[in-house]
Amino acid sequence: MKSIIVILPYFGKLPNIFPFWLESCILNSSVDFLIATDQQINCKASNIKVIQSSLPNIKDKLERLLGMRVWLEKPYKLCDFRPLYKELFFEYVKDYDFWGYCDCDLIFGNIREFLTDELLNKKNYILGMGHFHIQSVENDKFENVWKTARGLWRNIQWKEVFQSSNNEWFDELPYGVSGRYYEMYPDLFWSGFGPERRCYDSPSSLYLFFKDGYNCYDLYSQDPAYQNHVDRLLFWKRKKSDEINNIVYIKDGISLYSVGINKKGEIIKTPILYVQIAKRKFTIKTTNMTSYMIYPNTFDDIKKISGISLRWYANNPLLYLKTKICSVFSRINVKLNGR
Repeated sequence: MKSIIVILPYFGKLPNIFPFWLESCILNSSVDFLIATDQQINCKASNIKVIQSSLPNIKDKLERLLGMRVWLEKPYKLCDFRPLYKELFFEYVKDYDFWGYCDCDLIFGNIREFLTDELLNKKNYILGMGHFHIQSVENDKFENVWKTARGLWRNIQWKEVFQSSNNEWFDELPYGVSGRYYEMYPDLFWSGFGPERRCYDSPSSLYLFFKDGYNCYDLYSQDPAYQNHVDRLLFWKRKKSDEINNIVYIKDGISLYSVGINKKGEIIKTPILYVQIAKRKFTIKTTNMTSYMIYPNTFDDIKKISGISLRWYANNPLLYLKTKICSVFSRINVKLNGR
């Protein structure tokens, strides 16, 4: 089995779903995780290593590594330095076959079910999105890739990216290091995208309910973030399929499932690699971190699944009503303050 280490530097208060993220990592016992943080995390699992650090310490190490000053005053800027994590944490990475990074606003399913040894023997750059990514440790091509990549928002190179106070999305698609790797070595790149869906979900926070911008064809077909790049990133071309709506996520031990209803009214349960649920504030209604249900915007015990219950939980009328009430009071407050 190919060895894998996944790196998460995190500084500042941990999100309230962090224990669920951590448990989903622990369940993937054949994948190791390295957490560099200024928070106290007590974990005795053999595949989790926590090292105490700070953002200034990371900045200092990066500047010594690069021989130049960099801008790293806020933790979110770390995303632009992800291509350097192998060198930054080399003492922890050097003995593995693959290294990578991830966010902690996600829940993992069974990683090895998707990242099989058969895949890892053929590809050396996997996924390429900022949520979760791995690549081979022994890769003499990689320095030339990241040093010829550009940022997403502006056509700037690595020195300008590292000195910019903005997040330039240097690590991920559609441009960045991942886009550049695909341009140079498409046969060694595995994106996780298929012609009908990708292997993970990342529902947009623009919607109260869970809608993934690629896995939902109606959103995909109208999204310039995909449509402007499909001729360059061929794996982003998808066709219309049996669309699933009223989606919730069910965690069952190591496995994670997207559960929804198709146009025929059938309940479809699909195993996924992970779900990234960014920019949402979750209510926690369960203490069970190995078996639970995620619906907008709640972690809860698993409920009996039927067409009716899925529609209720996926659309969460109570949360919808609360959101509307808060919106009304917010507008009233603005008007009163304006007077």
